[in-house]
Amino acid sequence: MGISLDEYQKNRSLLIRELDSYNNWLQKMELKDDQKKLTHYKEDILRDTFQLVVVGEFSRGKSTFINALLGTKILPSSAKPTTTILNKITYSEKPVIKLHFHDRKKKVEMISEDGFRSLVAPMDPIPGNSESEKEYARQVSFVKGIQYAEIGRNLAICQNGVEIIDTPGTNDLDPLREEITNTIIPRSDAAILLLSAVKILSESELSLLRDRLLANDIQKIFLVINFKDELKSAEDERKVLDFAYANLKEILGDPKIYLVSAKHALNARRKAGGEELKGRRGRPMDVWDFDRTGFPELEEQLADFLQFERGSIKMMKPIKRTLENIKGVRKEYIEFEKKILHSQMNGLKEKVEAFKPKVTLAEKHANDSLKVLKMKLQSEEKALMEWHELELAKIAKKALEAFDQHPHLSQSEISQKVDLAVAKYEKTLFEEKKKKMNSIVKDAIQTASGKINEEWAKMDFEMKSMPESESSYELSTIVDQDPASDGVDDFFNSIYEELDSAWSSSRGFWDKAAVGVGVAVSVVAHGLTKLFSWGWSQLTGVDEKVQLRGQLVAHYNSVANQKMITMKSEYRTMSKYAEEQYQGIIKEHLLMIEKQLEQLIGSTELEGNEITERQLVLLEQEEELNRIAITLEKLALTLKRQSAGKVGV
Repeated sequence: MGISLDEYQKNRSLLIRELDSYNNWLQKMELKDDQKKLTHYKEDILRDTFQLVVVGEFSRGKSTFINALLGTKILPSSAKPTTTILNKITYSEKPVIKLHFHDRKKKVEMISEDGFRSLVAPMDPIPGNSESEKEYARQVSFVKGIQYAEIGRNLAICQNGVEIIDTPGTNDLDPLREEITNTIIPRSDAAILLLSAVKILSESELSLLRDRLLANDIQKIFLVINFKDELKSAEDERKVLDFAYANLKEILGDPKIYLVSAKHALNARRKAGGEELKGRRGRPMDVWDFDRTGFPELEEQLADFLQFERGSIKMMKPIKRTLENIKGVRKEYIEFEKKILHSQMNGLKEKVEAFKPKVTLAEKHANDSLKVLKMKLQSEEKALMEWHELELAKIAKKALEAFDQHPHLSQSEISQKVDLAVAKYEKTLFEEKKKKMNSIVKDAIQTASGKINEEWAKMDFEMKSMPESESSYELSTIVDQDPASDGVDDFFNSIYEELDSAWSSSRGFWDKAAVGVGVAVSVVAHGLTKLFSWGWSQLTGVDEKVQLRGQLVAHYNSVANQKMITMKSEYRTMSKYAEEQYQGIIKEHLLMIEKQLEQLIGSTELEGNEITERQLVLLEQEEELNRIAITLEKLALTLKRQSAGKVGV
């Protein structure tokens, strides 16, 4: 019972074992830079977790649902909307709650259970009481500075490597809605959208799925309808499911929809854990059998999706990178030295000495190109920011136009109209922003590295041509490597791959930056709907409309300012990552050339039996390398088969 990831854990153990084997091999070869890479791959897979995001509007029973997944009461539930705090529930041997702040300079703050409960559900201010209002304002200000609360518990689901991200309840015009669909869901492994069987599919919920959800994230959405216990019959249950499917199939294709009772699932697990459950009057509480709650099917499908679909993606990345590294090491060291040992050594030392100044010059050219890259990235920032500011102004204009078209609606109806008017434009702008930023950084790298790629290709060819081949086969192998015949490889290609995947990854360079989960939360505590509710339930006068319109303008100005700050941080983070990786590739390639030159010199000192012995050592090393590669390739095939066999079941 619960979400089990046993198969993933088994596959991951095999991967780590082979990474350790390859690390030992690299250590024997004294390839320290490649060892560092491998250490990063292993650390990534060891610290990687499955992030399960739970999203829902107010009054969908989200806290109870998450508590049911966890099997115990962790999150406080409230009849009224709580303050906007994003919670991340993780594994910890001892209970702990930590507050992480937007300001990375501010230390993580420990908080008690009682302190946390008062933070997420503060007492409303007493009207006219200045002290009460000041205290409430102080608490709201403090909450705005929180990026997320980390709730650590010793729970089986978390120990299995699942982190649950509890997003605050959202309604129309809450800036968090946009962050959920643009940042939180894309960087998660699976997302649960919690709906209500009592009020199935509000217009804003449909809008979130239709107008805001990014195309790449459709397959990771699980639609869970709560309050199964409020339905009176199996026929009512079928009607709710059929209605949801009919309205969602055009948006999501073949949506995964589950009907559950979070309340009874939580109580069933509490009862199974030995708790004596009693109602308000002390009478024994009516508790459903767990199988009846709808949770077993949901958790089974979630587990399969996480460990076979998402687990495959998580492991395929380090497998692919390790296989690419093995291929490069085999080519640049094993095969290179084998060719040397089969070649004539006449004048080789002289050739190496004559080649060394070219390495020094190549290092200078490479470092100069790094300066070009930095200047290019810096010069593009201003135009990018101006473009983004202009596009945000267009969206604000759309919002005001929608407001002006509906002067006599209630505040909630106006909020909905405005949100519907801007949702698809905000989604489009986010996609365009990603493409634009990626394109700028890629173009800058290509501009800076063009001549470097050509220079390195020529140097590689010249160095491999130094030994005089003893056979026509070896000579033809070297000639085939002429860069002029097949075009020039892009030595910086790995940077492009990381840029493409970063937006949909919970790890990577965003993980180390002050951007990401929780950014938009600091904009407005409850979104504009909360603002509107302070004074007007219906627009009936001109003055009221003018004031309300002013609030809308202020809201979009605040959102735009925060988005501009966020984008600048994102662009600079991406630029810094590109510069660091570019510099790392330069260092790595120059070290490889130095190592190959050492191999060339070392081979000239070998004679007769020593050459034969060295060839045997190389053969053993190559066999071990091939064994590791074959095992990793088999694991990759296993992951693909498991994914194909489980996804969509």
